[in-house]
Amino acid sequence: MLGEASETHKAYDTGLTLLARADSDGVWGSWLDSAYVNTARARSLAALGNYERAAAGFDNAIAMLPSAYRRDRGVYLARAARAHAGTGNNVLAARIGTQAVGIAAETGSARIIQQLDRLDQALAPAASEDGVAEFRASLDHIVLHPA
Repeated sequence: MLGEASETHKAYDTGLTLLARADSDGVWGSWLDSAYVNTARARSLAALGNYERAAAGFDNAIAMLPSAYRRDRGVYLARAARAHAGTGNNVLAARIGTQAVGIAAETGSARIIQQLDRLDQALAPAASEDGVAEFRASLDHIVLHPA
């Protein structure tokens, strides 16, 4: 938020180093893993407008995410889709976004819906591109819009 990219990335690197040295008891902080830290870094990259690195970061974090973290996967997919839209790859963004819609429908997660709404707004100007209309229609099926 302050535009201090180098300090931010140093802090993420420190977090990952500490995480690698930490004992895992399986209970406390089990959610705080490298996927979580890498997702936070990807969010920072997106906020800084570095969408290519953000998209790669989200994609890597999603690949490392345990399958049991279904809602988190949906949130990360929606954020990854927004990053891909930021790079101009609207077709891929729509495809990834559609995956997140499926998880949102299954879980009812407001966090996923919030991210999908932001993706929907980002993709609105590209409605005629392959897959974008389909993504928007699938989102319309699970979200009530005011009349």
